[in-house]
Amino acid sequence: MRWQRFLSRFGAWWDRVERRLHTLRIRFRRQRRELKDEAKKIGEDLWDLVDDLPFVPELPRIRRVRRQYYGHGAFMGAAPALMADTNWRRILAFLMPDVYSQVTAAIRAGANAPKLIPMFENNPVMCAYGVHEGHRFRKEEPEENDEHDLAGHEWDVFVNSALVEDWENASDEQRLPIIAKIVDSMLIAHASTTDTVQEAIGICQYEDVRKTPKTALGGVEPQAWLDLFSRALRLAAAPDLSAAIRQMSTEPRVETEEECRKYTFASPASIPAAVETFRRLTGREQFSIMLEIKSLRSTSSLLGALVQELNRRHIHVVGVGSFLLDEIRGVSEITQVLEERLLPGPREVLFLHFAGDLQHGCLEGTIPSGQSVMFNGASLLDASDPELGPVQYALKDDVIADLAKYRDRFELAIGLYVQEGDCDAAAAGLLSELVHRESGLFSLGFAWGALPHQASFDGAGADHRGYGGQKLLEYVGKAKQWEVRGDSIS
Repeated sequence: MRWQRFLSRFGAWWDRVERRLHTLRIRFRRQRRELKDEAKKIGEDLWDLVDDLPFVPELPRIRRVRRQYYGHGAFMGAAPALMADTNWRRILAFLMPDVYSQVTAAIRAGANAPKLIPMFENNPVMCAYGVHEGHRFRKEEPEENDEHDLAGHEWDVFVNSALVEDWENASDEQRLPIIAKIVDSMLIAHASTTDTVQEAIGICQYEDVRKTPKTALGGVEPQAWLDLFSRALRLAAAPDLSAAIRQMSTEPRVETEEECRKYTFASPASIPAAVETFRRLTGREQFSIMLEIKSLRSTSSLLGALVQELNRRHIHVVGVGSFLLDEIRGVSEITQVLEERLLPGPREVLFLHFAGDLQHGCLEGTIPSGQSVMFNGASLLDASDPELGPVQYALKDDVIADLAKYRDRFELAIGLYVQEGDCDAAAAGLLSELVHRESGLFSLGFAWGALPHQASFDGAGADHRGYGGQKLLEYVGKAKQWEVRGDSIS
């Protein structure tokens, strides 16, 4: 009797379990259908609007940037140019419908170029546009080759701190599969100021960044990034874009609500295949990146392991950058191995806010001789008083002369960047001319995050030197302007 009662109760319990599982299966199928319907509807709605988007940016020309070390923010400064190009709008709308929907909503709400540019930071289609159009421009207006002309493409990266902890605690033989997982799951994303602040106080933001929309400084994982990047290049080269999109549209997408994976392809191209697409277009021997880890759990040993894992995936690391020297110190000593070719280790680039931070670091002994550095070029520009009329810029010639002395004394390699969303054509043009004229002083060139011959907006008489939010750092004592001392450097 007891056995029979047990079987009877077990049978009733199992019936309830099966009913529950059946309900969950029905719910899952319904959610999957809804997601597919939503994706289809978004695609159809966007496609109707792609060709009719009322967007005509200024796109003023500037003096060509000849040593564009990398496209800052994956060429985010060229975002208005991409949105003005019908074919590239179609490519973006097809490959990243969530991004296109959010960007077009911003445009219809009145967003201008400075508002659009941050929405494209680290975006793979944006990077493909910069590579494709920049390569076409260089073919049409060739110049003497320079080793620092598009030496790499910037990847800002967030890593999973739990996996980093596992890697740190593992033995040497256990580390290889863990570093592979770290690279598989890391995010190519800049993340918001809030995320950066929380990272700084010890709260890992990796999971939060995974949930952040791509247009709000979220991102995607490396293989998905390279897949979207290479698909964009292939579509741009297609003789019939509509036919190429129709053919590619039969491939399934990832079914997820996770922002970093939403609308990515379920069967992405292998990384070597994606790199080969880049090679065929540009003729370059390898796909190279400028790597900056945004997660504050980064160390030089972790960075070295990441470089070697990226090499195993046919990705060359031309440089590693950080605002903290200890994070990158020693990484250049690695020998990179790509497809049995031996290449030097990555350049260690110390990022600074202003030129004065370089001066201060040299005098305090925190910047060693031989260091590669990059700082915001806006700190080399003066601006007239806006109350006296339209703002005019001028180079700080006395600062530049002083800077040359520091370069010689400390054997520095120097480069510039700006915040493209706050850098107008006049400022970008002046800095481009400066780097061209003083090529020996600025050996690392200008990491201009747009097309080499083009800015995204005219400042209309306001002060848009390219500081962006960094200008606030001066007022809170976190960034310094250069002091012209008039004495020799000991």
